[in-house]
Amino acid sequence: MDVGDTVGIVATCLGILAIMGTGLVWLIRNVVRDEIKKATMPIQPGYRNGGSSLADLAQKVDRLIARMEDTQ
Repeated sequence: MDVGDTVGIVATCLGILAIMGTGLVWLIRNVVRDEIKKATMPIQPGYRNGGSSLADLAQKVDRLIARMEDTQ
């Protein structure tokens, strides 16, 4: 076995590891993306009240502040 064979074996092993690493990164990204999508579903547009829950809450807080200012 000469140097060329050794370099070929090392390059092949590194290539296989790179492909496996790329596949693992892709898998992790998809799992994380799915979990984020599932966790943020209630605030997404088109879900239940159209993703306006935070905007609805902000409007209610603004109305409460206005009512509190009127009572002072």
